[in-house]
Amino acid sequence: MKRVLWTIILVAALAALLVAAQRWMVERPNRTVELVYDFVGLQQLSQESGVPLERLLADLKGAEVGTIAIQPESLGERILAGGAIPEDVRAELPEEVGDLGRFLTLPLAFHGEQFQLVQEAGLQAAPKLNTVPWDVEPVWLAAQPQLLILSGQGTMAQDQLQGSPAVLALVEFSTPRLEAAEPGRVVRLHGISAREMQVLSDERILNRYVRAVRERNIRVLYVRPFMQAEGGWQRSLDVLDALGARLEAAGFELGTAEPFAFWQPLGLLTALVAAGIWAGAILYGQALFPGLSRLVLGGGILGYLGSVALLAVSPLLAKQGLALVAAVVFPCLALECQWGGTHFRRAHSVLLVSLLGALFVVGTLSGTEFLVKMEEFRGVKLMHVLPIALMFFTVVRPVRDWLRREVPVRWLLAAGGVGLVGVLYVLRTGNFGIPVLEAEVQLREALENLLRVRPRTKELFLGHPALYLALRAQDPKRSWLLPLAVIGQLSLVNTFTHTHTFLWVSLLRTLYGWVFGYALGWLVWRIYHWGKRWLRSDSRFGVLRVR
Repeated sequence: MKRVLWTIILVAALAALLVAAQRWMVERPNRTVELVYDFVGLQQLSQESGVPLERLLADLKGAEVGTIAIQPESLGERILAGGAIPEDVRAELPEEVGDLGRFLTLPLAFHGEQFQLVQEAGLQAAPKLNTVPWDVEPVWLAAQPQLLILSGQGTMAQDQLQGSPAVLALVEFSTPRLEAAEPGRVVRLHGISAREMQVLSDERILNRYVRAVRERNIRVLYVRPFMQAEGGWQRSLDVLDALGARLEAAGFELGTAEPFAFWQPLGLLTALVAAGIWAGAILYGQALFPGLSRLVLGGGILGYLGSVALLAVSPLLAKQGLALVAAVVFPCLALECQWGGTHFRRAHSVLLVSLLGALFVVGTLSGTEFLVKMEEFRGVKLMHVLPIALMFFTVVRPVRDWLRREVPVRWLLAAGGVGLVGVLYVLRTGNFGIPVLEAEVQLREALENLLRVRPRTKELFLGHPALYLALRAQDPKRSWLLPLAVIGQLSLVNTFTHTHTFLWVSLLRTLYGWVFGYALGWLVWRIYHWGKRWLRSDSRFGVLRVR
């Protein structure tokens, strides 16, 4: 039975490899980045410095900036100016003043003279559209923009786009859902807020922009000027020049952003990949519950049939579900597949099975909508917790005997400490977890500058070293380090759930994490044994004897 299941997995891997090759061909030619400059910031700088706005726009055109973002007047600005609020807007506002805050930044009206000024400078105007409960007059239509910048929460209706054929730039971390939008006309936009521009160094600003382009498929960069107190226009132009040079060195060029070509693999390929995922689930389930092999087999077959049926009814939900199963199962299965007679072979057999899981994730999360993050992997928290729980279960089996053991108080305190670390670990997952320490930010940037693509911290400093040490244990499949070791494997697979990242970036990140993490584990092992020898030979002090 195992041979049949592994044969299914290998056939599915070939199908997933074909999907990965298709994705590579779609990603590879898209290397053009568009710079969009903030009109509001230019107005403010012009007022502070006394430099005419026309002069600033001319300088931008000479610096290869072709597009200026036009932001509509907000409700808050209208209220501060003492202007009239339209009746249809008033009807949408809450009665309680305390509830008014979230409406103040919403757009109210565009001003046509701003579009005219930008066009007279020979530049393109890109209106910023937001999800609003009232109608905003589409003054921008007369400018025939080539790019629309979309942000906000909730769903943006098609009628807000007014039938414009422009490319849609979705603002990262503030992306609305689009009604019936075509992924083939969408690009992603990254910007740095005015508040952040006041405190970040030039180097950190440049690193952040280049990282967004290289690692997250960002093709539009939203740039703001520095105000007079922060270095003014000359510093703004210097950063623009440096940004263009950095992007060129990274293999990109400045120009007009182009969406990814429309791509949707055959449903047959996804069905084949699904067979491999469920075959892996059966293998792991039978290893975990050897007395329930038939039940696990039946459950796996039903799971596969259900996935195929769901693919016909709701392909997106089926793909996300399959990717989650692969992301949970294969890191755990990898630690069961410790093949080979040497430590090196066992470690690399674990790596190989985890890479199969990563390949299956790529094979399921397929389509242009995933490349531009209109759709994404679901279940991040679950995939970071469930494999660790399964590894803990593996170590303590049989659970009934383990629960009957007497536990010293010190072990209870240690368990509490581990639980606290676990909570912090879960909170660190995703884009909006607890903030990263400044020292860790500096370490990440140093690794990025040295290696171009930094390895993931959990793999480099925790998961892969723990795997090395676990495989050195007397019983590697029951080592207490397995719950830590699986973190490296699930992090490896999780890297490929970031479908808005170039495949070559994910592969390079995985390679670095594995090589340096394995080397760090070896170093810790050597230091441990050197310390044991030193302490045993310490006849004078006898410090912390290790036996």
